[in-house]
Amino acid sequence: MTTAQKWIGVLLSLVLIGVSAFNTILLLDQKDQLQTAQGQISSLQSQLSQAGTDINTLKSQLTAVNGHLATLDGQIGELLKLSTAQVDAIASVMASVVYIEVDYYDRSTGERGTVSGSGTIMDSRGYILTNRHVVENATNVTVILPNKQVYTAEDFWIDDFMDVAVVKIKANGLQAASFGDPSTLKMGDTVVALGYPLSISPTDGGMTVTAGIVSNLENWFFIDETPYFDVIQTDAAINPGNSGGPMINLTGEIIGINSAGILDAQNMGFAINVATAEQIYESLVADGSVSHPYLGIDVDDYYDDIPGFSGATESNGVEVLDVEHGSPADLAGLRDGDVIYQFDGKAVTSFSDLLRILWRMESGETVVLQIKRGGVERTITIFLEDRPSSSYFF
Repeated sequence: MTTAQKWIGVLLSLVLIGVSAFNTILLLDQKDQLQTAQGQISSLQSQLSQAGTDINTLKSQLTAVNGHLATLDGQIGELLKLSTAQVDAIASVMASVVYIEVDYYDRSTGERGTVSGSGTIMDSRGYILTNRHVVENATNVTVILPNKQVYTAEDFWIDDFMDVAVVKIKANGLQAASFGDPSTLKMGDTVVALGYPLSISPTDGGMTVTAGIVSNLENWFFIDETPYFDVIQTDAAINPGNSGGPMINLTGEIIGINSAGILDAQNMGFAINVATAEQIYESLVADGSVSHPYLGIDVDDYYDDIPGFSGATESNGVEVLDVEHGSPADLAGLRDGDVIYQFDGKAVTSFSDLLRILWRMESGETVVLQIKRGGVERTITIFLEDRPSSSYFF
């Protein structure tokens, strides 16, 4: 081998070593770049994961915001309903409120004349709820609808005991009102009275509406010999002619029959609670008559000493003053001097409480009384009978 060949071999070896070193350096650089890229990819993946979490959080927050917006929409809707509730309630019942004109003859006095009142269509077939004192002693009853259609009544039926009556006209397809739930009624509730006061008929100018609140639910009184123990007191104006018209709640349901106003007082009107009036109406429509549950007792509030307070008493029951012979109470063993403190499972602290509960019941029902006799508690069960028209006992 010549010297030249040796040097060529050496040079080739050096070239191969250089190429190998260069390749090694290049591979190391690419490895570093790959590791850097992998780190960047990992960082991006972490960022994407965090972005996904953030997006989910935003979605959750957006869902919550949508829920709040829906709640606000609902609240706004309720507020809008409340803002028009009174107007809507009146509009829903106006077509059912009628004007009643009565020609009457009172046989006991020989008096003749014409009076007017109001009423409410409670059945599309022409059954109208009103007060007894509107149609009592009538020789002719004329009914004028809000659309000014005029009807002569076919018939009418009265409750001899309570101030409730039903008038029937020959018609079909009339708009009827509906009874409300009296158990939900509370002092302070808004009420509206509708009717035709002062003989202003639909042909003379139309209906009048007045609004107020429930002022009292426990007041009671007699007008002549007619008892009003289950009445709603209100500051809504009830004037002569409003009698028999409806008192409604803010859903347009009938909760009372406008019956009396105190002319010498400020803003004191009364409506018969439908808790009593509804069952009388249904009985008059079904049978043309009505019977009231009867115990056969005369009662008064019972006042007892307040322990520890000399000279102070409180009404905490109903004392039996007299028991009619042969009455349901007599047959059940109730006696003079008994103190009734619970009636039909409800506490009674006054005789108006007892009568309010009694008149919401029906003849034929059984009622359980918790009483005290000589300080000893007893249970009395009474089967309610029809109230005799000749009896002054309850």
